[in-house]
This record gives sequence, structure tokens and C-alpha cells, in this order.
Amino acid sequence: MIRPMHAAADVSNTPGPFITFVTVSLNAVRTIEDTLASVAMQQADFAIEHVCVDGGSSDGTRELIDDWAARPGSRIQRVYEPDKGLFDAMNKGLRAARGEYVHFLNADDFLLAADVTARAMRGLTPGGAGSPDVVAGDVTMGEPGQRGLWRRRRTPRVIARKRGTGFFPLHQAMFTKRTVLERVGGFDSKQRIAADVSQYYDIERVCHPSVRVVDLDVAFMRAGGVSNANLRAVYNGSMEIFRHLRPMHGSLRSAFMVTMKTLQSLSEVRFGVPPHGRWFASALRENRKSA
Repeated sequence: MIRPMHAAADVSNTPGPFITFVTVSLNAVRTIEDTLASVAMQQADFAIEHVCVDGGSSDGTRELIDDWAARPGSRIQRVYEPDKGLFDAMNKGLRAARGEYVHFLNADDFLLAADVTARAMRGLTPGGAGSPDVVAGDVTMGEPGQRGLWRRRRTPRVIARKRGTGFFPLHQAMFTKRTVLERVGGFDSKQRIAADVSQYYDIERVCHPSVRVVDLDVAFMRAGGVSNANLRAVYNGSMEIFRHLRPMHGSLRSAFMVTMKTLQSLSEVRFGVPPHGRWFASALRENRKSA
């Protein structure tokens, strides 16, 4: 049986976790077990929690989350209520989070190794003085084990030194201090596609964050999400970001930032079989046999 590798505890009587993973879902039964397993199997010497927000799945997603939440040592916290869309649901997860750092891992994403969280946060301790506001790594995007176009979504290293370039890290690779996320008001839930990118630009503008970029693949992101479904979605997302930026930066600077974001995205495209895979797959098969 798969058991969470971070220590079990009565969350009402323990200090808050160092890391909160937030996963939002709606009818994600096909992929969310990969997400749940990759978080549950994290090995770290600090506390982790996993906030699962579901807006009303009818395909067995909630039952699957409930099954994982009932396992010994589970740190899953459930938020089951209707929402007004993806980013409203992510804001619900942020409000429920207790961690010093928050990471948003979608219901079709998974962490890339059992020690990836510990490696990303190496040298940092809960409440430690001088801890960066953002820790950012890299993401692989594609279909696990399948040949075709995939993307090496590498966080531009320049963001640790310079703000306002238009470059950005993906939220699947970011561990951000909860206080920073709260300071910018979470995600703009009026946006439908690109509120995560707009949020990072707001963090840069409002918080002037300290950023540590780690040379580490943090998560696997399956292709086909709302912001990458097709060229129209990419265009609409870019226009959302432009409209969000223009009141603060003006048209020229906003257009420059969106252009740099687009160039970053274009530079990521590769062909072949994406690296990394479902490293927890054998454990899941064994778990199903013993169930």
C-alpha cells in the first residue's frame, strides 16, 4: 500500500506545514491519482499538506480524493464547494492553505520525484530569516512516454536578478510565500486563462520579491490545459495579460512584456519523447492489487 512519507499528525495540535500543495479539480478522475500519489510520496523532513479543492465532480474524482484522505498519515485537506472557475477555485485553495510556502499543482500534473520538494527547498527552514519569497524550478510539458512535440519549460534565470522583463516561472514550478500571494490578492478570478502569469507580474510589481531559481525539474505538466489548448487559447491568454498590465505599465511596456513572454514560450518547444515519467506507477499498481 502507498503511504504518505511525511509524518502523520493531528493538524489541529501541530504547527502549520512548511509547504502547502493546492490542487483544484473538476471531473479529473483520469489523472488526479497521479497528482495525489506524487504529493503523498514526497520525502521531506518538514511538514507538508495537500489542499484539494473540488468544484462538483460527478465522475468519481471526489471519491478518489476521499480514499487518499482516509489513508494513514494523509495530510489532505478537502474543500468541496461550487466555484466560479479555475482561478476562483485556486483562491479557495489559497485561503485554506496553512503552509509558509504554497505550490499550485493541477489535477493533471505530478511532481517529478519523491525528493523533489526537499531538493527545491534545500537549506531553507520554517520561519527562517532571509528565506526567498519565491523558489522556482523548471517544468516538463507533454504526454508521458509519448513521442511528439513537448516543451522544456525552463524558468529564465534572469528573473532572480531583474524584474519586469516579461519572463516568468510556471506556477507548477513555483513555491511562493503565502504572505506574498495574499498581498497581491491571490489570482484575478475575472481572468479565464492567464491569471497565473498576471499574478507573477503583480508579485514583481507590488512585492519586489527575492527569487531563488533552482536547476531542478519540479513537475510534469500534461499538454492541453486551458491556456495551451490551441493557438486561439494562447492568443486569448496573451490578450488577457496585456489588458491586465496596461493600466499599470502603459501600452508599450505591456506589449513588450507580452512579447517576451511569447518568445519564452516559443523557445521551449522540442520534439521527441519528453524526459521523466510516472515514477510512482509501479507503486500505484501494487496498491491496486492489495486494495
